[in-house]
Amino acid sequence: MPGKATIVIGAGAAGLAAARDLSRAGAEVIVLEARDRIGGRVFTFTGTNASVPIELGAEFVHGKSPALWQIARAANLKLNEIGERHWYFDEGKISRSHNFWEQIERLNDRMKSATSDQSLTEFLSGLPKDNDTRRASEMLTRHVEGFHAADPERVGIRGLIAASEAADSIDGDTAFRFERGYHALMEALQSEAESYGARFHFQTIVKSIDWSTDAVIVRCHSAGPRDPEALIEFSATAAIVTVPLSLLQADTTKGGIRFIPDLPVSKQAAISRLAMGNVLKINLLFRERFWEKVTLWDEQANAVNFNNAGFFHYPDAPVPTWWTQLPLRAPLLVGWVGGPRADRLRDASGSEQRIVDQAIASLAQIFNLTAEEVRAQMEASYIHDWHDDPFARGAYTWIPVDALDAQHALALPVENKLFFAGEATSVGHVGTVHGAIQSGQRAAMEVLRNVQS
Repeated sequence: MPGKATIVIGAGAAGLAAARDLSRAGAEVIVLEARDRIGGRVFTFTGTNASVPIELGAEFVHGKSPALWQIARAANLKLNEIGERHWYFDEGKISRSHNFWEQIERLNDRMKSATSDQSLTEFLSGLPKDNDTRRASEMLTRHVEGFHAADPERVGIRGLIAASEAADSIDGDTAFRFERGYHALMEALQSEAESYGARFHFQTIVKSIDWSTDAVIVRCHSAGPRDPEALIEFSATAAIVTVPLSLLQADTTKGGIRFIPDLPVSKQAAISRLAMGNVLKINLLFRERFWEKVTLWDEQANAVNFNNAGFFHYPDAPVPTWWTQLPLRAPLLVGWVGGPRADRLRDASGSEQRIVDQAIASLAQIFNLTAEEVRAQMEASYIHDWHDDPFARGAYTWIPVDALDAQHALALPVENKLFFAGEATSVGHVGTVHGAIQSGQRAAMEVLRNVQS
């Protein structure tokens, strides 16, 4: 008979939370991670002279999820509420548009009255054609494509409603950053798990999970410099799978995991019905905060400066959304483009340098400067291509039409041997770090109740 160990596959937020809770409860825990670091899609880059952390992956803490905040408080991690002054450029003209969120909320309320799930595009096509509704529809489309990294023609309004209601439940209209970077939260989880005996194996790429007998046998290849491609085998009574949705969807020849026997048809169907979105995130470090010295004029010909600007939205720019580091004043601007628009920009640019060029052109467009003026201020750029990252293959999950129940199906255990966690399984909180943490805690509880008891 196998021992009472549980294997956790993946040391991202979900895997770390599961490992911490299991080990704290006295279970033997083995964590297998393909990378040489923890965090998964949380990736704080520290090898710079910047005065603030460079977040290549997750950056914002959305709302006040008890699961995340309890970990942060226990580790004495400081969070700063971010500056929420948004500036919008409508057809190139500055607008203070304080009613941006009100317009989106109004459309969200109309979604709730829909009798069936449908795509966002289909829902919006049925609305009145007056100018205010058209403008609000355009705002919502851009928000869904950017924030949710979703395709408006495929994303289901039921999933969007679930996300909106989940955000409301945790004061989701507020957002925060970790002063020392998101990685500090991941380190706190790892340290606690290890203090209770959890063992971590890095550069260990899972190739197959054999659950055909009483034991769960996980076979891996080493990605380390010593004996690369060496076969490593681990045995346990249960495994918690926390890899991104894209890897569950991938063929075994393209980085996917082989399950022996195959997963149940219902599980495979759930995996195939969900979708993975892409994001381009560009960190540009400058010599000074040049945008605070720019003066432009709004629609009423009033002078505008951006000394306290948190976000800039310029829909016509190649990289349409940017934010500062407020409340911390740092010479760093972060650009963001999500969903199909990110795919188009990535495909058209063809290289990281060309993406940076498009980012510089966007800032020049926003601040009415030349690209040369912006480039002259720049010291460094930082991008991580999550689409081509072999252990992510995308940014995070979104919910197509009639696929909300697929999240529930994906989260269900298989014969009390295989358990599933990760942001893709977190209904409502999909695509968030706190959702991933909650899913890891849920999976750990399932193991403790059904396997370790």
